[in-house]
Amino acid sequence: MNVSRLAILGIALVAGAAAFFLMMGNSSEGPAIQIVEPVKEETVRVLVATRDIQRGERLVAEDTNWIAWPKKGIQPNFITDENAEQRQELTSAVARSLIVTGEPIVNAKVVKTGSSGLMAAILSPGMRAVTLRVSPETSSGGFVLPGDRIDILYTGKNRTKVLFEEVRVLAVNTMYAENTETPHIDGVNMTLELSPGDAEAFTTARAAGGLSIVLRSIFKPEGDVVADDRRSSDVTVIRYGRS
Repeated sequence: MNVSRLAILGIALVAGAAAFFLMMGNSSEGPAIQIVEPVKEETVRVLVATRDIQRGERLVAEDTNWIAWPKKGIQPNFITDENAEQRQELTSAVARSLIVTGEPIVNAKVVKTGSSGLMAAILSPGMRAVTLRVSPETSSGGFVLPGDRIDILYTGKNRTKVLFEEVRVLAVNTMYAENTETPHIDGVNMTLELSPGDAEAFTTARAAGGLSIVLRSIFKPEGDVVADDRRSSDVTVIRYGRS
């Protein structure tokens, strides 16, 4: 082997060693990693239902809650924390239609207390609201409250008739819900729920006068146990909703 070949081989070995050490040095530092921070989506707190609220049901504070909602998905009719006072205004409001769990509360689906459409929202489908003027003597001493069930009696010519049974009380005066702080109401006007046919019979009886009401228990008799019936043969009964 001549001197020129030895020189070329030596240069190649030196270059290879240099390349090897250079590669090892770069690998110790590891590849460069670019960290991209995720873009945080802007949100707004929106008032939503915490349970399924059926049509005609009253709302309480526990039925609603604030949750974060993407700002780009906010609708103009949503209730946001910018109008937080509206949550308090919804207390005792009535659902106009079904509101499902997690659905944003919108004013179009509720009727607030004092609104003109509240009574129509409380009424069961197909039913009618009628009003009876009462006194403490003819309304169980004023202990009849909204939501109670009553019987309506008619007295005339020494004869008493039970006209309707288990009639739902919608309101007493302007009170639409039972108030635990006011268990006694000296009601003047009592709003009741009747079927269209019963409402017609009720209106006729009301014009004749002599109507009174009796309060029913919220508990049903257990098993075959029933209350003693002391009704005389002069008393007739029209079952609620079956006139």
